[in-house]
Order: sequence, then structure tokens, then C-alpha cells
Amino acid sequence: MEGIEMEGPIIATTDDFCDSILSRFSTSVQEDHQHLCAVIGAMSQELKEQNLQSTPIAYFGAACSSLDRLSLDPDPPSYVIDALMTILSHVLPRISTAILKKKREVVSEILFRVLRLNSLTVGAVTSGLKCMAHMLIIKDTVNWSDISQLYAVLLRFIIDSRPKVRKQANTCSRDVLQGFQGTPALIPTSEGITNTLERFLLLAGGSNTNETEGPRGAQEVLYILDTLKECLPLMSMKCKTTILKYYKTLLELRQPVVTRRITDSLNVICLHMTSDVSSEALLDLLCSLALSASANETSVDNLTFTARLLDSGMRKVYSLNRQICVVKLPLIFSTLKDILASEHEEAIFAATEALKSLITNCIDQVLIKQGVDQIKTNKNVEGRKSGPTVIEKVCATIESLLDYHYSAVWDMVFQVLSTMFDKLGNYSSYFMKDTLKNLADMQGLSDEDFPYRKQLHECLGSALGAMGPETFLSLLPLKLEADDLSEVNVWLFPILKQYTVGAHLSFFTETILGMVGLIKQKSQKFELEGRIVSARSADALLYSLWSLLPSFCNYPLDTAESFRDLEKALCSALREECDIRGILCTALQNLIQQNKRIVEGSDDLNVTEVGIARQRAMTHYSPQVAADNLSVLRSSARDFLTVLSGVLLESSKDDGGCLQSIISEFASIADKAVVKRIFLKTMRKLLEVTQKATNAEASGNSNSARIDDSSNEKPPSLERAQLFDLAVSLLPGLDGQEIGVLFSAVKPALQDAEGLIQKKAYKVLSIIIRKCDGFLSSELEELLQLMIDVLPSCHFSAKRHRLDCLHFLIVHVSKGDSEQRRRGILSSFLTEIILALKEANKKTRNTAYDVLVQIGHACGDEENGGNRENLYQFFNMVAGGLAGETPHMVSAAVKGLARLAYEFSDLVSTAYKLLPSTFLLLKRKNREIIKANLGLLKVLVAKSQSEGLQIHLGSIVEGLLKWQDDTKNNFKAKVKHLLEMLIRKCGLDAVKAVMPEEHMRLLTNIRKIKERKERKPVANSEDARSHLSRATTSRLSRWNHTKIFSDFGDEDTVDSDDEYKDTSSVSGRKSKASLQPKSKASSLRSKRMHKSDKSLPEDLFEQLEDEPLDLLDRRKTRSALRSSESLKRKQESDDEPEIDSEGRLIIREGGKANKEKPSDRTPDARSEAGSYVSMDSSRKAQKRRKTSGTGWAFTGNEYASKKAGGDVKRKDKLEPYAYWPLDRKMMSRRPEHRAAARKGMASVAKMTKKLEGKSSSSALSMKLMRFKNQKKGNKRKSR
Repeated sequence: MEGIEMEGPIIATTDDFCDSILSRFSTSVQEDHQHLCAVIGAMSQELKEQNLQSTPIAYFGAACSSLDRLSLDPDPPSYVIDALMTILSHVLPRISTAILKKKREVVSEILFRVLRLNSLTVGAVTSGLKCMAHMLIIKDTVNWSDISQLYAVLLRFIIDSRPKVRKQANTCSRDVLQGFQGTPALIPTSEGITNTLERFLLLAGGSNTNETEGPRGAQEVLYILDTLKECLPLMSMKCKTTILKYYKTLLELRQPVVTRRITDSLNVICLHMTSDVSSEALLDLLCSLALSASANETSVDNLTFTARLLDSGMRKVYSLNRQICVVKLPLIFSTLKDILASEHEEAIFAATEALKSLITNCIDQVLIKQGVDQIKTNKNVEGRKSGPTVIEKVCATIESLLDYHYSAVWDMVFQVLSTMFDKLGNYSSYFMKDTLKNLADMQGLSDEDFPYRKQLHECLGSALGAMGPETFLSLLPLKLEADDLSEVNVWLFPILKQYTVGAHLSFFTETILGMVGLIKQKSQKFELEGRIVSARSADALLYSLWSLLPSFCNYPLDTAESFRDLEKALCSALREECDIRGILCTALQNLIQQNKRIVEGSDDLNVTEVGIARQRAMTHYSPQVAADNLSVLRSSARDFLTVLSGVLLESSKDDGGCLQSIISEFASIADKAVVKRIFLKTMRKLLEVTQKATNAEASGNSNSARIDDSSNEKPPSLERAQLFDLAVSLLPGLDGQEIGVLFSAVKPALQDAEGLIQKKAYKVLSIIIRKCDGFLSSELEELLQLMIDVLPSCHFSAKRHRLDCLHFLIVHVSKGDSEQRRRGILSSFLTEIILALKEANKKTRNTAYDVLVQIGHACGDEENGGNRENLYQFFNMVAGGLAGETPHMVSAAVKGLARLAYEFSDLVSTAYKLLPSTFLLLKRKNREIIKANLGLLKVLVAKSQSEGLQIHLGSIVEGLLKWQDDTKNNFKAKVKHLLEMLIRKCGLDAVKAVMPEEHMRLLTNIRKIKERKERKPVANSEDARSHLSRATTSRLSRWNHTKIFSDFGDEDTVDSDDEYKDTSSVSGRKSKASLQPKSKASSLRSKRMHKSDKSLPEDLFEQLEDEPLDLLDRRKTRSALRSSESLKRKQESDDEPEIDSEGRLIIREGGKANKEKPSDRTPDARSEAGSYVSMDSSRKAQKRRKTSGTGWAFTGNEYASKKAGGDVKRKDKLEPYAYWPLDRKMMSRRPEHRAAARKGMASVAKMTKKLEGKSSSSALSMKLMRFKNQKKGNKRKSR
């Protein structure tokens, strides 16, 4: 092979090994790779010429024979040696172990001779090292004498001066040690590395007699330390111990390059969990490292790495020998405390994490119990004879972190304290009593000196969860017995409310309720003494005490034993204390639901999602414990149901439905007989009240007469509604027969003349249908017919709950019945659902949209028998409403189509087929239809991909611009907005290509506005992006029909379509930076600008002229009220007195007040002032300016002297300040009226002759007409 021709082309072969080499290196431009491909090609060709099979063994033999001959050559070609060594390193893994064992001596001899050549390249050496490692780790190798010489050669290269060679030698040494695990060869292999380290340590120390090697020793030690970073965990136990002792000696040198290599090696050992090491030697080394870190100022990297190494190292030692580990914990904690005092954030974070990890992993219950026993023993002895225990030392170290020396890192310290509280649990009071008091003292610090109040409360919450409220309040009392209520620790109530879990109900019954009685007495005392403020403060404390009950009912530990003692107090409070009924109901509901979930096995809370205290409390709850708790609650259910039923019927309102919810919970666990008895009693009373109401109506006594009556008798309609609420609340405890009775009572109520009764009846029916599947299946036909029969008499207030009933019925039918029947039932109610989209009540509209979407999901849900074809059919059924006779029906159908297209992306392409109909509808002179169709187009543009939108772009643009101008003018802003969306989606050029010539000016205007916005100052663009980010970072699929179909909802926002736009648009893409939320100040500024701009009178006039104000729409009503209020609001007076920092009045002559000129005011300031006068006119009118009030504002500049102070007389003018107009607004109690009256004196000096002989009403009308004419002129100029 020495005569290989390198200039010829690479030969294409078919054998696997050659192909693998060529496929990997043939495309490389490196010279050594090209040589490799040439050599392997020549080798393959020669094998073919000799009629040898191209097997790995043949390549192995050819490579070995070639290397054998070339190694004897005094000057062999280096590139050939390099290529052959690379081939040999690749082919050895393909040779069987038996062949390699037979050829080990031959191959080893060849490798010896080759690696001794001086002309070897780095690549040849690294390939040779790979071959040596492979020959060393051949399986079944047990005789060390056969491989010792080969291993010695490998070790010589770990101190080679070439970095790549050293790196490969280290890797090979690690592989050899890994292969020798569990074999006798591991010991001599480890000793070889240890002996090499010892030899060069002696060289570095000057113990050698050869002066030429002396300077080399230190560098070689560093090389060997690099090797140990990879090899030390795999070495034998004896050698690891020896090396760790050398590490300790080397650490005393305090050389950074040595220390860092040692710490890296130790970190590998500590993280290698299966590596066995001497715990004593490792702990000794860690303690030396800790002492050196405490005594010397080191860099941030060293501190950070030391903290992490101490953490992993101590956990390693703890796993090997707990006894010696815990003894050194105080030293390690002290070192980490010193690192916390550094100024390096990364080191502080590492030390915090290390402290938390060591507390969690190295402090165990045995250590804690020893400390507790020692404290209890010394408590009975006068003088403590023994020293503090390990756990006491650790706690003292952690407590010292609350010194002001660590005030900059108190937020991190609180995390460490919380971890310690969680670890100590109930024993926290033995070790952390003083710490808790120090934390309480920090509460008194001012916010300027203490910015970590939230973290402090979280830490106190951890202490509360660990100790329990009994111990916690004994150490930090509420001080409710204080005569001065300002001394009460009211700041503890939020902490108690949020973090109490796993408490004892007996403590609440005995202690908290005792506090309730004490505060009641104080409140009564204050009332008698006339101290109203103190009495109200006492009532607030009373409420705060009761608000702790839900927390005490959060997995309490003694429900079965102590709940009966609490029952009487709760029943009494439910009857008498109406303000706290919501709290009591929430507490009882939590108690029942938690135990029910555990019994049913549905309490699937993730352990990582709950706190330590909650986990500790939940471990106490087993299915048996929960069953016992429910048994006690079941025995009390009868009394509670009786009390709650009476309270519900007596109360005028049920805030949040809390009473109904807790009645349902008790009904679900109570005995069926108890629930049945209460239900039948309720139904009998309902029958009596209904009969009474019927008789009263027949006799002509109206409900209004009863309401106006001076008696306090409850109206029958309200009483019937409450009885319905009570009856349906008992539903979880009823069987089929009782449900049938309730249904019988509901049916006539669905046609009642009272809207309240209808609303309750539909609500009850919707709950029955939703929760009782058996009843729904058995009575389905009757329910469907009933819904049809009662439709004509349905009251508008009951529409929302009727839609709920239809929703559940249609979804149930969609799951089981045939397709024909499903379509028939759906068509029966679809018109009603579509028309509900136009209801005046917002909740009803939202429910109608939700019902429409849910029906679409039911039709397309393949798991429940649906498919895409059913969804398309449903869409077509809704589209059938476009053929309606009334604009109301047509617009409702269009809105339904828009909602479905928005929800289901698959329907967008189908919706495009309706574009011709949409454009025809746009030409109808009906605002209702046009507005709905423009909303549909907006949805299609927003939800379409840009590619699909390009297809329909021409028809959309043409349809938008070609309908009657008189109708289009009312929606020109919306049309322009749609065109802007199209430009953002498809690009300006695409829209320009399909734009009619006569409308090119509109496109030019849009382009100029866009360019003007891009040139705006940075501050304005930041505000706009901040406003945009709030919309774009929200959930994109959220439907907002008001924003889509509103007349003026699009013009008052910046890029309002971005909330609906698809992320794949062409020109409307936003960068990630623009979607990030801005600062809070920027957001607030943007919100102020947005609100002030919207409140301009011009916008108000456009809104009022656009359509009648919908008083049922809260958003529109609030907008109108704000805008109308801005018409009355007067601009701030420039005549307000100027006061300096010391409170003295500043008077400036000649009106030269040190105020900002109107032209210099920012857009925010102009908007907040509420002025609608343009800035151009403000600059021109220097002597006078318009206000939003009446008349002209008089400034007095006409009488100012240019040469001296004071006022002077002017020719043909009255004396300055000679006349003051009389205005009845001067007597008004409203400040804005008085201000307007003061500003109305300008006409005295300017318009005396013009108004001579005219009445005051004529004068005011002249000024008002002049003001309107000037405003219209300003509008024309702005256009």
C-alpha cells in the first residue's frame, strides 16, 4: 500500500465500509479528508484486484500491513499515515472481539512504532489513541500484564503539549476506566493515573534531580488535573481518596487556576450519584473550600461555583454518611451566609438556592427531634449545661440574616426563612420564635425603607402554615383586647385569611368566636358612648374575624370531632348576621366539596401546584377520614337545610347565589328523606302562593297596589320566585318522582304573565335539563313540544334562560337521534336563536352567540357522531335567514354567519360563496343590514389567509365601493377601515391593482395617513404600540360582537382589526418586540389619550347623528355620559393664583405668568383639558381665547403697560376692570358655573354697542351662532 496513487479520481465502490467513509468525507474541502478518501479508494481497488472480499477484516488487514511497513520507513509520508490510522480507528469497532484478542500483540506493536514517529500529525495521533483505547477495553480482558504497556503509552499523552491530543487522551482514559468497571483491571488503571499525578507533583515541588524537568512539572500537574475532571468519578475508591488528599494540599496554594480545576473535578464527583467516594475525605475537602471562601475575597464566578459545589457536595456526603454531614452543616451555612453578603447578584442567587436545597435535603426529622428534646430538657433546668445543637446553630445562622447588614437581599432571605419554616413544621416555634418576632417588627418599617413587604407577608404565611394559627397567634397576637383599636394588628388578617390551612375547628370555636364576642361588646359600648367611628371600626374587625372561617375550613384536621360544636354558632349567625352569610356559605361549601372529592377520588390536584402546608394537611385526609367527616356533616344537614331554607325565603336577595349553592351541597349529602320532606313542604307553599296570586289577579288586586301598600308584606311574585330557587337548589337530593313534581310546577309558570316568574321557571327548567340526563331522555318529546307551545308568551327577560334550555335540548338531540330528526328539531328553533342575536339585552345576545357556537361544535364533533358535513349543513341553514322578509331577520342571520365563520376556520371558504349576496344587501337602503354585512366582511378579512384573500380581493373592493353614495357616506369610516385591513393583509400594490380609478384618492389618503403615523414622535408611537399590545396579547379567538358590528367602535381605536387579524398576513405582521407589553406608565398614558380623544364633542356629534342611543348598552351609555360631561366641563382658568414652595402668593405683572403656552402643550395635555378648539386658532387669538363655557375669556392684556407695572387706560375703551357682569350663575353652588360666570365679562368691553337695546337671550343666541359658524369653518379647513 505504500505505492498508493494520490492523484487519481476517487473510485466508486459498493462495499459498506468504503461507502461510509466516502459519504462522510468526500464532500469535505479539508486536505486530510481528501487524502483519506483517496487512500480508502485505492485500498478498495487493490482488494478487488487481488480478488479479496471488501470486508472490514480485509480493510483491517490491509491497514495493519501498510502501517507495519510504513512504520519501518525512516521518513514515511505523513498524510498516508494519517489516513491509514483514521481507517484503522473506524474499522476496529467492526471487528469481532475474538479476532482482536488474537491480533492484540501485533496491533499493539504497530501502534507503538507508529506513535513514536516524529512526523505524525495531530489527526494521526488522535486516531492512534482511539485505536489504543479500543484495544484496551476489549471484552473478557482480565490479564493486566497484556495491556499494561499499551495503557502506559496512553497515559503519556495526557500531558502532551497539543490540546487536541490531550483532550482525546482524556476521553480515551475515561472510556478505558468506564470499560474496566467491576473488573480487577480497574485498580492498576486508577493507580497509573494516581502515580502520574504524584510524579509530577514531586517535579513541580522541586524534588527531582533532573533540572530539565523541573520547570515542566507545574504545567503537567494542570494537565493531569484536567484529566481527573473526567476520570476521577470512575477510579477506584482507594485512588479517589488519595487524590482528594492531594486536592486539599493543592487548595492551600490558593492558586485560581488550580482551585478552579479542583472544584470542577469535585463538582463532577458530587453530581455523579453512583460514584463511591470517601465521605470523610470529601467532607474535609468541602470544609477547607468553605473556609477559604469565607476568609478570602474571590471573584463572582468563584463565589457562585463555590456555593453550588457546597450544595451538591454536602448532599453527596449526606447520602454516604449522614452522621458526619450534619455536624458540619453550621460551617457550610455560615459560608453561604457570607456569600449572601457579597454584592454579586449571581453569587447571591446561587447561595440562596444552596441554602434552600441544604435545608430541604440535609435537615431531617431526627436532627429536628434532637434539638426539640434538648430544648425541652434544658427548659426545666436553671442553667443550660450543654451547648447548642446543630439545628439550633443552623437556625441562629439563618436568623442572623435579618440583620441590616443583609437588608439589600432580604427578599432572598425571606425565601430561605420560608423553606426553613416549611421544613421545621410544627416545631418551628421551638427554634424560630425570635425570628418570627423580628419579622413582625419589620412590618412597622416604612415603604421607603422596606420595599419587600409582599415577600415578608409570604414568609409570615409560610410560618403560619408550618406552626398553625394557634401557635402563630400565641407568638403574634391580634391584640383585640386593647382599648385603642389602632393598636390591633389588623395587618395579620390578610395573612391569616390567605395562608391558614390544616387548622383545627376547635380553635376557631373556642378562640376566634370568643374574640367575636369581645368585639361585639366593644362595638355596643362605643355605640352607647356615641363613638360612631370606633363602633364602625369594631364592626370591621368583627367582619374580619368571621372572614377567617373559610380558611379554617380548608382541610381542617378535626372536622369529625369539632364540627358539631361549631354548628350552633353557624346556624345562629346565618339567621342573624346577614352581612356574613356569604362567608359562612363559602366556608361550608369548601368543607363539603373537599371531602366529597376525596371520597370520590377526584381530588387530582398536582402536588407541585400546592404549598407545603397544604400538602401536609392533605396527607391527613384519607378516604376513610373524609367519609367520617361527611358522616358528621350529613347528620347536621337537616338543621342547616332548615335554617338556610328559611333564610333564603326571608331574604330580599341572594348575593351571588351563595345560599342556593350551599343548599345544593347539603342536599347532595343529606338523607333523601330529609330533602324530600323539605322539598314537598316547599312545593305545597308554592302551590298556596300561586293560588293566592291567581285569586288576587282574578279579584282585580294588582301587584302594584300591593307594592304601594304601607304594609311590609312580600309581593307574591317575589315569594314564588324564591320558592322556585329553593326547590331547584334541592335538586341534587331528589329522585325522578320529585323532579317530575317540580317539572309539573314549572310548566304553567312558563306562560305566567309576570316576567320574573317566567325567568325563574326557565332557569329552573334549564338546570333540570342540564343536570338530569335521565329526566331529559324520558321527557324529551314533551320538552320539545313545550318549548314550541310557550314561545308566543315568552317574556323578553326570560329569553336568556330559554336559550339555555334550547341549547341543552339541541345538543342532546345531536348526540343520539338520526340526521333527519336532528335537522327537523334544529330548524324548529334556529330562527328563534338567530333573532336572539339582535336582542337589546347584552347577556341574552351573548348567550345566543354561545348557543350558536355550541350547536356548531356538536354538529362537527366526530367523537359524538358529528362530522364536517353536518357543520356545513348547519351553516347553510343559518344562511337561509338571508331570505328573510324583514331587515331584522336578515341582519341577524348575517351576524350568525359572521360568528360561525369566526369560530370555525373551515367555514371561511364557504362564507366566501355568500359574497355576491352580501354585496347585493349592501345596496339596500337599510342601515341595520349594511352594518351587519360590513361586520361579516370584517370577519372574513381578519380570519382569511392572505393567499385566499387575494382571490376575492377584486370582488371585495368593488363591492365595498360601488353602492349608493347617500347610504355609503354613513359608513365611510368603516369602509375605509376595511380597506386598511385589506392593505395590511394583501399589501398596498395588490389593493391598488383592483382599485377603481375614481377611488384612487381614497387609497392615496390611506397611504399618507399611514406614512404620517410612521413619522410620529417616538413617544406617540410607544403609546400606540402600548395600546395595541393590550389587544394583540389577549386571546385572539375571543369574540367581541360589539367591536365588530359597532358603528363607531372602529374609528376610536388604533388598528382595531389587529385583535381579529390572522398572524399570517403579508403586510400587517408585527414584530415580537411590538407585541410585548409596555411599561405601566406608558399604558396609563395611552389609556388617558384614548379616553380623552373619544370624549371630544366632534366624536359625540357623529355618534349621536349615527343612530339612537341604546340605553341597554352599558358601554355606549357610559361613552355618551362621558362625552356630554365634557361639553359642560370648563377649561381650567389661567387666572388661578400661583403659589411658591413656601405657600406665598406670586403676582406677575402684565399677565406674564410662568405657564406653558398652548402651542407647547403635549397632545396628552391637550386631550386631558377637554378643549375642542384647534391649536391654530389658539395661536392666533393671543388676546382672547375660546372656552367650552359661555362668552369670551378676558385676559386683561389690553390694559397692560409696556413700560411700568399696573394697568393703564386705553383710547375708546372703558376703564380697566370697571364693570362686572351680573350673572345668576354667580349664586350657583357648582364651581364650574361660577367659573363660567366670571369668564363672561368680555362682552362688556367689546360688544357694548352691538348689543345695545337687545335682550340678554338675544345676545347669548348671537354669540352661540357665531361660535357654531366658526366651528364649521374650522372643520372645513381641517378637511
